[in-house]
Amino acid sequence: MNTFKMRYLTIVKLLTMLTFFAQNSAFAEKQATIIFDAEMSTINDTKNGSYAQLATLIDDYREKSTSTFFIFGGESLGPSMLSSMDRGAHIIDVLNSLEPNAMGVSKREFSYQEDELILRTYEAAFPIVSSNLYDPITKQSPEGIEAYTLLKQGEVKLGFISILDPTVTEKYPTKRLVITPPQQAVLEIAKLLRKQNVDLIVLHYSTFSPVINQLLEQGIIDLALLEDQNFHSNAHLINAPRHQNNLVLTKKKDAAVIQLTWQQDNPHNSLVIEKTNVDLTSLSAKPAVLQLEEEYDNRLSSLLNEVIGKTDTQINLQRKVLRTSENGFANLVTDTLKDFTGAQIALLNSGAFRSEKILQAGSPLTVRDIRAMLPYRNTVQLIEATGQQIMDALEHGFSKLESQSGQFLQVAGVEVTYDSAKPIGERLISVTFNKHPLQPEQIYKVVSLDYLINGGDGFTMFKNSKALTYKQTTGLTLSDIMSVEIHQEKVIAPKIDRRLKNLAVEN
Repeated sequence: MNTFKMRYLTIVKLLTMLTFFAQNSAFAEKQATIIFDAEMSTINDTKNGSYAQLATLIDDYREKSTSTFFIFGGESLGPSMLSSMDRGAHIIDVLNSLEPNAMGVSKREFSYQEDELILRTYEAAFPIVSSNLYDPITKQSPEGIEAYTLLKQGEVKLGFISILDPTVTEKYPTKRLVITPPQQAVLEIAKLLRKQNVDLIVLHYSTFSPVINQLLEQGIIDLALLEDQNFHSNAHLINAPRHQNNLVLTKKKDAAVIQLTWQQDNPHNSLVIEKTNVDLTSLSAKPAVLQLEEEYDNRLSSLLNEVIGKTDTQINLQRKVLRTSENGFANLVTDTLKDFTGAQIALLNSGAFRSEKILQAGSPLTVRDIRAMLPYRNTVQLIEATGQQIMDALEHGFSKLESQSGQFLQVAGVEVTYDSAKPIGERLISVTFNKHPLQPEQIYKVVSLDYLINGGDGFTMFKNSKALTYKQTTGLTLSDIMSVEIHQEKVIAPKIDRRLKNLAVEN
């Protein structure tokens, strides 16, 4: 054998050995990409990024690598105008075209109760995961919802867990399902996943908690994903310590592209993460998904674009204004509810209002506007309540002013003085009814939504109250009632009349 041939065979042998060791060595490097997004309750939202634009991003990375995963963080089945009609079915339809590897359940998936969520799981062509949602009747995860899932793309296998904070059932009371302690659920499921030789364990969650940092530090999980578009409005969250593998997406326009690299023998300690936020509005829309979004939009347009009136004063439904102080449009809604049912007092949680819109004086009002402002399908209920229950509800409503919680109450029939500078539980100063102090033992007729009366947002004080009937047609939603009211009035002029006075601001 000549020298050249010997050298050639030696080189080939060395290359073969190097390839073998690269593929089989304990030190082999592995890579994966995760595309993550959530909180997309409105389709074809070109202002903040649409599903069609997200689809373009996903396709681009799937073409680059077989180990690309699309994880959707939920928080999208409600509320929206279209979801108020189909309970979020169109969101699942659009998501199916994007082919998520998994979707985690978040609090807004309960916007229309758990039975509707379960129906959506059967429409989904992808796993919907909630690791600590439990059905005490079947003693397991609810029908159609998975406690965890294995995600495999190329040579990479990920374990996926999604947890709910127990406070979710305060805002969205469930009929039978319960939320078990999240940390315990993660510990148990992570142990099962490690036995199945996953490369990494990815946790999705929707309410910030220091426990997540502990789980990462202990190596129970490898990566945590959260989307919270109100994150930067909460000083407590901004200043809270956060593990480097605890990734938070905060801008509505953005999707996260997360590049992961690790050593096969020790993935947790060798994991290198590079996160890039991509502005979806800068991307072109995928034609097939855009067409689907436009078809849904077109079905609604003929109904929703009808002008039913106009406003002579500004309507401001921005989150901070609505959830910390008296609001002119909320006054109009609560007054309308009081008159509609013959109640003495109306109480309405600010979370019932949405859209973040500011409509200037003179603006026309369409059915679309009202549905956007009041998207939930909750019905109106009239009950008997004591003065003490009403005061307890008001105090509870003031307890989360700092986080701009939707439990802040808008009112009619009473004048309320409070002090946001005082400690929680001591913020209610006075309540007057017909110019006299509200009497703790006296019975009053109170109107609100079934959501609040059934314990939503933690308003447990009314759960056993006596229900009353009223002359008007029952079963109407808040948006139905307000659409009729505005159509009849033609011109509205919402205004503030100092029925809610905050001493901390006025002093």
